[in-house]
Amino acid sequence: MNYRHPELQDRLAAEYVLGGLRDGARRRFIQLLRDDAGLRRAVTEWEDRLLPLALALPPETPPEHVWKTIAARIAPQADAAPARNATGRGLPWWRTLSAGLATAVVVLAFLTFKPATTPDNLRTVAVLSGEKTPGALVLNNLPDNRLAVQPMQDLVALADGRALELWAISPGQAPRSLGLVLPGQTTVLAPRQPPLQGDTVAVTLEPAGGAPNGVPTGPIVLSGKVI
Repeated sequence: MNYRHPELQDRLAAEYVLGGLRDGARRRFIQLLRDDAGLRRAVTEWEDRLLPLALALPPETPPEHVWKTIAARIAPQADAAPARNATGRGLPWWRTLSAGLATAVVVLAFLTFKPATTPDNLRTVAVLSGEKTPGALVLNNLPDNRLAVQPMQDLVALADGRALELWAISPGQAPRSLGLVLPGQTTVLAPRQPPLQGDTVAVTLEPAGGAPNGVPTGPIVLSGKVI
């Protein structure tokens, strides 16, 4: 199997980030990551795509028994009998140390991971999708009430030479423009009235420079709900 083929690398990276690789396949993939910059880049790109989608989901409080199970695995009770192997001895010290290090690495990675192209201190408020482009655009709130609009897919082809304009639609009100979205990068907008919870946000195709007279004229290509 040619692990350097770009399409195969992309599929494997997606499975790895989503947690689909198990046991030997996952261990083999981690070994390949050490020596293949292209594979590491593919993993980073999938992490950048999927993290905002995960952040857009409402938080869930795990059941109490889940926390107890995690605590038992990370920090066994001091009075628990030491585990024994077939020879009657305790587990080798390096296995205990490696388990602790693995836990620390996972926690550290979770706390420090941040997409390279995403502004700091943001809160995801909407994910915009199209008929053939699920999760194409992520709308984030910055602390100063500006909006950071992050494309998760290639929107250049979607724009097809026209402008992508972002709108907020409150129930019973006319659409209000939030600004133009740059298809190839994160766009930071400062609208007079940011979208509110329950609003619909949508992207339309407009002439260069945006919709004339502040009224949408083109078709809606992406839309989502503000949470």
